[in-house]
Amino acid sequence: MGGPARLLAVLAVAAATCAQGAVAAASDRFIPTDPDFVVANVRQAVPDDELRGLLAQWRSAPEGDAINVALAAAFIARARALREPGYFGRAEALLAPRATKPDASAALRTLYAQVLQYRHSFPAAESLLDQIIREAPRDNGARVLRASIRLVRGDFAGARGDCALLAASGGGDARIGIVCLAEALAGDGQVKRARALLDSVPTDNADPATHSYLLATRGELRERTRDNDGAIVDYRAALVLAPRDDSIRSALADALAAAGDTQSARELLAVEKPSVALLVRAASLAQGTERAALSARADAWLGLEAARGDALHYREAAMLALVNGESSRALEAARRNFELQRELPDVRVLARAASAARDADALKFLREWLRTTGYRDSVAEGILDNAARS
Repeated sequence: MGGPARLLAVLAVAAATCAQGAVAAASDRFIPTDPDFVVANVRQAVPDDELRGLLAQWRSAPEGDAINVALAAAFIARARALREPGYFGRAEALLAPRATKPDASAALRTLYAQVLQYRHSFPAAESLLDQIIREAPRDNGARVLRASIRLVRGDFAGARGDCALLAASGGGDARIGIVCLAEALAGDGQVKRARALLDSVPTDNADPATHSYLLATRGELRERTRDNDGAIVDYRAALVLAPRDDSIRSALADALAAAGDTQSARELLAVEKPSVALLVRAASLAQGTERAALSARADAWLGLEAARGDALHYREAAMLALVNGESSRALEAARRNFELQRELPDVRVLARAASAARDADALKFLREWLRTTGYRDSVAEGILDNAARS
């Protein structure tokens, strides 16, 4: 989506181990014009042996809570690992009719909250998690997910409370909580304190997902404070540990591009079946007919989302519009995106779109948001300063 947030990747690993809106009418169906546009990867959609076994168990007892949890978790894990969003739809089909039943387990409702988060239904997801945590205050899985949603939405104070409780819980969750707390503190402008917290986290015997989360978070803090070279080092190490995490891959590509290493950034983005986040970045780094082709693929992807009633990638829509020189369209998408999520790429794309459109109100809004939250980012601040001088 945004990407999923990095904290969600940690939760996804834990879950693996333990259609928003109406369907479009036939006359409104989206038909890709680009012959290279991938609608679905049939090979990846074919169940593997593990999934076949779970499906067989589910068919024999489809109302059982445990099998629905196991099967939905498997669908979500494959959606992330294979970059196949259709698996989220399959998980939703299992979970949605069961999540509101009185006997629905916390595990089932937490998985459904993950699906709601994926669809950018953040208030609904957070409300469901509030309910779970009221019933079981020590449910760290639900608390991690709620903290992640709050970080994505820019509710740094709310996230800080969840992260602090995780940090105090002991074990592996304490590591996650400390990194999460550093993220929340940095959102409030306490970057030095956040860095000190990250440096205090022991990494011996840390699982790869948690270690990757720490490295990526430290990389972001370095990037926000003009240490782009240090950010690249951390992002590279994080991606080795979590090679399928597109939020880390995107951040590394952005940092490489900012350093002028366009070739390395392009190579990094050249993966099989790229997500729309990677596709838009590839278009921004391409030239001529290649840029036109990549832009068309990304635009077709976004059009297909709208036609299917999926959650829309407003961030990527804004980025694509900037690539194509459509400043007004970029600003509209960036504004709608900022209503939903306020991570570093969201702050930057709004700054770029507002500057490109020379929209005084949007520039003023972002300056005020940065001032009141204390959020610091050297790149966004530089864009706003340049816009003020022009």
